Amino acid sequence: MQFTKSKTPFRVAVLSAVTAAGLVFAAGAAQAQSAPKAEAPKAAEAPKADAPAPGAELKAPIIAVIDVQKIMQDSNASKGITKSFESLRDSYQKEISALEDKLRKNEDELRKQQTVLSPEALANKRRDFEKQVADVQKTVQARKRALETSLNEAMAVVHKTMVEVVADVSRERGANLVLARQQFVLVDTQLDVTDLVMERVNKKLPQVALNVPKQ
Repeated sequence: MQFTKSKTPFRVAVLSAVTAAGLVFAAGAAQAQSAPKAEAPKAAEAPKADAPAPGAELKAPIIAVIDVQKIMQDSNASKGITKSFESLRDSYQKEISALEDKLRKNEDELRKQQTVLSPEALANKRRDFEKQVADVQKTVQARKRALETSLNEAMAVVHKTMVEVVADVSRERGANLVLARQQFVLVDTQLDVTDLVMERVNKKLPQVALNVPKQ
């Protein structure tokens, strides 16, 4: 959305950029089925054994498979993070919408005053209005950065816990190779430890707070 052009050369392109690049910024990242993608748990490999002596026969791989994305999206902690994120995002969006409405009214009032104000007074009004626009843009970007940073930090806690659980499960099963389910079309269900990992992650980490610093 762009403010109306006035007869004098006064035009401020604001709110389309403010909103589009603002709090609608992470709609995809915040939805339950679009949680931040996590890499396969690198630390989930079985404990390293001593390097085999030259010429020694290598151990046959004992494989476990985990659906990383399912854990990162559907674990209780992840769902709680997503819910908190969406709630805060919606709250911020309402705040920004109110600021947008105020800017529209101020712009309209300024346009009406162009014929009655002196050039100097009008120039001062324009500068004040442009500062208001810049302040709104700064507010949007600050909200965006704070919310995205908090989301990433919270999801990192979930990922770390998942890695720890996978490492425990791999040791219990004697697995020396853990692979991400997304890499394969078909997997023997006996190799898939996703449900077990999910159960333990939910028990070990039932929730994670989304800590957004006050702006």
